[in-house]
Amino acid sequence: MTLEGSNLEKMMQLFLELDTNRDDCVDRQELLNACEQHKLPQEDVQKWMEMFDADENGKISLEEFCRGLNVKTAEMRVEKVERQEAKAGRGRAMPSDVEVIASTMSQEKRVEIAEKFKEFLGHTGAKPEEMNAVVKQLKDYLDERHGRVWQTIVLTGSYWMKFSHEPFLSLQFKVGPHIVLVWRTPSN
Repeated sequence: MTLEGSNLEKMMQLFLELDTNRDDCVDRQELLNACEQHKLPQEDVQKWMEMFDADENGKISLEEFCRGLNVKTAEMRVEKVERQEAKAGRGRAMPSDVEVIASTMSQEKRVEIAEKFKEFLGHTGAKPEEMNAVVKQLKDYLDERHGRVWQTIVLTGSYWMKFSHEPFLSLQFKVGPHIVLVWRTPSN
């Protein structure tokens, strides 16, 4: 398993991978096995237990984990299912004319957003003077479908950026001359 993204995203991805029996809990033994497999210090297990095992039952539930990281449990469940589907080879394929530049988002969300952008772009005939409408439509769609507050940018040149976003909710991709950048910022 390769862990990608910010430290928070890596921690979340690791939790999802550690739940090997899919009971939405990670117990001390699963943590010990992971430390051994990834050559991590065994004392990290105790740190995780102290940080997340709120009811001190020797297990970290998905709810405890999400509460400890201040992330939405329902969104984490969706992320877990989407990643399992992709890992099992049941995820949708990205359209061939879409090049993903960077993302830690699930494949399902990547495809959904890229297809929605292409749909909105198709309604305008890709006319430069109508790109603001495409950006607004995409933002409105993302806010409605995946919760507020999304940032959407479409550009046609070079760019450099550094930004903060909610875990697993950032995507940069290219379709033809258009580079699309979307990410969700915390709304609370």
